[in-house]
Amino acid sequence: MKRPFLILGCILTVFAMPNAQAQWLEWDIQTESRMELFTVATSDEEEKDLWPADLNKDGWMDVIVVRKEPFSAPSEPPKSDLLLINQQGVLVDMTLELAPEFISNPSFARDAYIIDVDGDTWDDVVIVNTFSQQPMLFMNLGEDGSGNWLGLADESASRFPTLISDDPLICAVWSGDLTGNGAEDLYFVNYRENSGGGTAKDFLLINDGTGHFIDDGESRMGNLRNSAFGTAGQIHDMDGDGDLDLVKNTTLYDVSPWDSRGVIVLFNDGTGNFNSWDNIVPSASPYMFEIADFNGDGMLDLYVVDDNSDKLLTATSHTADVSLGFNTVNLGFSSTNGFGGNVHAADLDLDGDYDVVVSDVDVDIPPCNSSRRIAIYENVNGNFNDPYDNTTFEWVTNSYDVALLDINNDGLTDILSGKCNGYDVIMSNNCSLVATSADYDLDGIPDACDVCPTNPSPDCSEVVDHPVISIDNSMARQWNEMLLESIRGDFARPTVHARNLWHSSMLMWDAWAVMEPSACPAFLGQEYEGFQAPFDGFTPSTDVVIARDEAIAFGMYRLLQHRFANVPQVDDLMTGYDLHMATLGYDVNFTSTDYSSGDGRALGNYLASQLISFGLQDGSNEQNDYSNTSYTPLNPPLIVDLPGNETVQDLNRWQPLTLDIFIDQSGNTIPGETPDFLSPEWGQVTSWALTDADLTSYTRNGFEYKVYHDPGEPALHAMNGLGTSEIYVDGHSMVALWSGMLDPTDGVMWDISPAAIGNRGTFPTTLETYATFYDATNGGSPSPGHSINPSTGSAYTPNIAPRGDYARVLAEFWADGPDSETPPGHWFTILNYVSDHPQLVKQFQGEGDVLDDLEWDVKTYLALGSAMHDCAVSSWGAKGWYDSSRPITAIRGMSELGQSTDPTADNYHPGGLPLIPGSIETVEAGDDLAGILGENEGKIKLWAWKGSSVINNVDTEFAGVGWVLAEVWEPYQRPSFVSPPFAGYVSGHSTYSRAAAEVLTAFTGDAYFPGGLGTFLAPANEFLVFEDGPSVDVELQWATYRDASDECSLSRIYGGIHPYFDDVPGRLMGIEIGLDAYERTVSFFGDGATGFSCDADLGTCPSDLDNDGFIVIGDVLILLSDFGCTSNCVGDVNGDGAVTVSDLLDGILAAFGEACS
Repeated sequence: MKRPFLILGCILTVFAMPNAQAQWLEWDIQTESRMELFTVATSDEEEKDLWPADLNKDGWMDVIVVRKEPFSAPSEPPKSDLLLINQQGVLVDMTLELAPEFISNPSFARDAYIIDVDGDTWDDVVIVNTFSQQPMLFMNLGEDGSGNWLGLADESASRFPTLISDDPLICAVWSGDLTGNGAEDLYFVNYRENSGGGTAKDFLLINDGTGHFIDDGESRMGNLRNSAFGTAGQIHDMDGDGDLDLVKNTTLYDVSPWDSRGVIVLFNDGTGNFNSWDNIVPSASPYMFEIADFNGDGMLDLYVVDDNSDKLLTATSHTADVSLGFNTVNLGFSSTNGFGGNVHAADLDLDGDYDVVVSDVDVDIPPCNSSRRIAIYENVNGNFNDPYDNTTFEWVTNSYDVALLDINNDGLTDILSGKCNGYDVIMSNNCSLVATSADYDLDGIPDACDVCPTNPSPDCSEVVDHPVISIDNSMARQWNEMLLESIRGDFARPTVHARNLWHSSMLMWDAWAVMEPSACPAFLGQEYEGFQAPFDGFTPSTDVVIARDEAIAFGMYRLLQHRFANVPQVDDLMTGYDLHMATLGYDVNFTSTDYSSGDGRALGNYLASQLISFGLQDGSNEQNDYSNTSYTPLNPPLIVDLPGNETVQDLNRWQPLTLDIFIDQSGNTIPGETPDFLSPEWGQVTSWALTDADLTSYTRNGFEYKVYHDPGEPALHAMNGLGTSEIYVDGHSMVALWSGMLDPTDGVMWDISPAAIGNRGTFPTTLETYATFYDATNGGSPSPGHSINPSTGSAYTPNIAPRGDYARVLAEFWADGPDSETPPGHWFTILNYVSDHPQLVKQFQGEGDVLDDLEWDVKTYLALGSAMHDCAVSSWGAKGWYDSSRPITAIRGMSELGQSTDPTADNYHPGGLPLIPGSIETVEAGDDLAGILGENEGKIKLWAWKGSSVINNVDTEFAGVGWVLAEVWEPYQRPSFVSPPFAGYVSGHSTYSRAAAEVLTAFTGDAYFPGGLGTFLAPANEFLVFEDGPSVDVELQWATYRDASDECSLSRIYGGIHPYFDDVPGRLMGIEIGLDAYERTVSFFGDGATGFSCDADLGTCPSDLDNDGFIVIGDVLILLSDFGCTSNCVGDVNGDGAVTVSDLLDGILAAFGEACS
């Protein structure tokens, strides 16, 4: 049997390097570590045929193995088939769990084919049998509501007809849409086993479009079904006329109508009927063949495995439905001399053409374990070379069949071989070929092969996969760093990890606070929407410093073990946790939660247990892996690789994206090709400082969507261009315009120092005025900059860089790419950067005593972590309810409509894209984008980033900017990501960043970074991962935390992720959320001098205007905003009906900093 050659576009193209291998390619046998068998023996002696496919859509190629008694005599019973699921590079036998009917309904199988027969996007499995057994169809059951793959089920009886036109002795199967109805039909190649020959009749099964078939071979093929000993068949457009033809072989005997052996092409007349044919290998003895364009000329060639000498047929001409011309060469390779076996094509050396692997065991003539052997042939300019000749390597063994697949997702094609006895997993050991190879440390070893790619020393040791955390910092800092490493090892889930950061911050704060008389715990004893962790106070039995460290370490260890138990890098993380506890000298087997004796370890365990319990009832649905309970998308998915957006139903609503493979911001492959909306129901999650006064509730499909700090409705597209449609169009058009600024060679240079960028004032507050905040034409947001660095008293030094480099670096720095700690975690890394700055004085709000490292860390973490969580609840509450689209949906969708500027033109539509000369135009006749036949005339084109498709090597090439069709526009992102899997409005980056900036400003008592400057260096030709760059070193510089936040928000427009009307509302929400969270946080700190009861009533009192239980700065601000009121006054503390000075002096300031009691 044979399988489709691996598509070149799915494999990274060649990285040109000198050939340094002892052989053409190096191969390693890794069967023991990469295969786990349970339902068959490791010495499995059956005949095997293999087919690879990603059955469960997790981004890893799985394998179906069909098995039967060797050779062609049915002296043994049928055999069970095999389902191998690829679990991150290990092929695991999951037959019993996920395909039990493979065992209960064994087969005499000779071939398998995997294809989606019913159009549900899940690949199904076709198995064809010999010895009169009917073929089988196992349907892919897809996933359950929790995203678990359900496996395969035999639906042959309801979907396949009983084949009666001949005795099923089927050797090969292939699929293709032969009738043009969009559904996959099936072709079964039959044979005769009697020595006298006889005529076998093939089977042609036509799909009705729903995955149900009829045997229509007799009416559509007539006597062209005939073969004598048919062992191979495929379906391709051999004559280039736009329909699919049948290709099969007939060997050993001559039968009518061809009266010759050979490879026969049956021409499709365009309706799925076959009346004419051409024997392209007459009088030979072809056994198997592979079809591919071996020389890259656009015509299909054949590699024919012959019982004599193998042949290469290079296409020279074709006359539709009549004949094909080939140049035939007998290859004469001695390594596969004699009987032939299966043959498959793939680009093994990543040089852009197809090589072949031949399994040379003749499955019909024993013995198997003979001199026959697997062979690998190199394609050299369309001809084949035998680079290994007859040399014996470890991988050179007998083989019934092989599957060519990338087992470990390293970009190289590996080989699974089904041998006479057992299996070989043959891994390609050729990392230097992979296109992502670079040499960061310039040691002459490509990074893909370098065990320590950042260390040029020849004596360096292998990079450790598990996290290693320094013990030189406070215990809170150590475990915060461990948490950030854990987030990088998980899927990119900003909501989930904002919650993890908050919970961990509360844990570490409480571990510190319960031993501080002037402070209150933030979690223990406090009530959160009906949940309260009982707490009886804690008196340490050891030194306070020791007890605090123990409580933090044990608590964080337990919490992280629970929260990261099911993440992609779980094994490395658990190892890191254990090793760090061992480094600290702690025994992880101590599990008591009884803290009454004053044991800090028990206190930590108790804190973790209560936070775990809290998390299982807080509305996050953690117990079901945070899955959605109600939300379903309105729009069908956008298939990114296809032009336009014809299937979109509402340009205002979020649209899922279908990609070949989806890799999230943390570099993890997401199961499935169309990720679900992440956390649309997150507004339900228990928060820190959000109150009912902040809440607006909405209902859709019976589900309550809670929106805190409701930003109001976004701009909405209208087909008639009315309402706020103009703002919608303008916002997304600006995304396209800024996409055209990502070329470092356009000559535009910017001063990106704080002298030129930063110090922005207030924000516009209405949908109609948001656009005034930006420079749509030139990029960025106008700002006066800072004239003086207040730390040095000197002016900021100019920092000149190409705009295209600055914009790309900005987009990638804030995109939180591979190994991401996600946006809330990113701000923790900035906080840690600030904490480490030598010019920072660790004073609370810039005043008073200098705090020790631990107190500084637990207080800043609580302040920032609580704000990040409230941002997630608020911004994702808005995302879930408003469910707004991303630019890729909007721009492609509007491009389908046309242009909205010139009503006299044929392509006018009031809901289309606006025409902007030099940026957004109509494709005219003679345009480079018009197409050979003018098929693109009248479409809309953009001056924009040209996209990932023009980049062959991200380490050496960048796309640049030019004219692209709007229907294929893509944002400046990786092609395996494109846009985050959740709605756009409001921008989470903008909300998180502005809240974080407010918290850092308030806590440090200084708007400026320490020393008046925060920096990040992006080295030339190293930092960017979406493409090569930047072209020069680019140092990002910010004077203030708010400046950094502003640039983060702008980065999402450059990156093609948000229009401006997603941005400003997020910033405004972030200000309110950050300040509210901060005010509640500091209310737990106490004044450091006098204790107050942590059992105080934290309900309300007249001076507590924001109802957070404390009289703090938030109450002052509310009063001042209401000052002078004389009716229904919020700030009327003393109840005299008006807000006056007495309310401030006697009501609030007299009790400032106290808890309500």
